[in-house]
Amino acid sequence: MSRPRDADDARRGIWALVPIKSFDAAKERLAGMLDADERRALMLAMARDVLTALSGSRRLAGVLIVSRSPETDDLAESFGTARFAESPGIDLPGALAEAAGHAARHHRAEGVFIVPADVPLVGAHEVDALLEQHRQVTLLPDRNRVGTNGLILSPHDAIELVFDGKSFGPHLERARAAGIDPAVVADGGFALDVDTPRDLGRLLQLGPDTETGLFLNRAGIAGRLPGGIPTSNS
Repeated sequence: MSRPRDADDARRGIWALVPIKSFDAAKERLAGMLDADERRALMLAMARDVLTALSGSRRLAGVLIVSRSPETDDLAESFGTARFAESPGIDLPGALAEAAGHAARHHRAEGVFIVPADVPLVGAHEVDALLEQHRQVTLLPDRNRVGTNGLILSPHDAIELVFDGKSFGPHLERARAAGIDPAVVADGGFALDVDTPRDLGRLLQLGPDTETGLFLNRAGIAGRLPGGIPTSNS
């Protein structure tokens, strides 16, 4: 994908990295509620929502799907982007570091925007607003300020990556240790990542017209959520 304002921006701007593991192994914490086919379809819908947002950005120079799974090639083709296959057996931080280095070497990327594939509420305008205000390190925590649901780095190796489910604090500390005052942007579409039935309920409340929300209703999953859809005060 490339939608440059000019040729230099396309080569040297910020590239989004979207890590996607095998769809067959996706969202195992939902296994008590969704069968394997439903979890696979859910992951695909969320990934499409994320890639739609990134594809609509006017400020990104490009997007790389980070995955060793060939089944993500169809996604890459649909959105006019490419797949980067990390080294076998490497963990998520290592895979993202490899992809970031690849973007810097082969696409002259000045920075990277790491975006998980399970934040379906993000939108193109939000992505552009974040890039507009970004300087060196921008952290997007989950709503509990425990995990990292988005991370913008300039340059691509400004800090060492963590991504262990509790990475917001460590990322904050590593930025400060590097002499960087990171921007922290809470709330917004990046605050909700989907891991539990409650997350599905919040997604239906906040984004019923997303591809993910439409899938949950179409597949009958919405009606199986325990306790119904939470109210805005929950």
